Amino acid sequence: MAVKGKDRIRAKLHDGDTLIRILLAHPMHTGRGENTEGELIPAKFIQDIRLWRNEIEVLTVKCGTATSRNPFFAFQLQGGVVGDKIKLRWVDNTGGKGAAETTVQ
Repeated sequence: MAVKGKDRIRAKLHDGDTLIRILLAHPMHTGRGENTEGELIPAKFIQDIRLWRNEIEVLTVKCGTATSRNPFFAFQLQGGVVGDKIKLRWVDNTGGKGAAETTVQ
């Protein structure tokens, strides 16, 4: 089940390393918030983020309820060249999934 929204990813060479910036479109509900009727909003948050460079997994991030809505992450990987393919996939606690990919510029 994909979550509606547009995840954004950018990758750029910076001083010989690869700088990756990610903005994920996700509501990140903790399970403690209430709607306008005073009912609890069920928990829905990203649990796992994985990143690949040229089909090799280079990063795994575990998130929880303390992560903000529409989270932004920035990572720096050693090395890289223009044209490297960067792929991102995430999964939330309800089975929702998202993906994005780009090439290093």
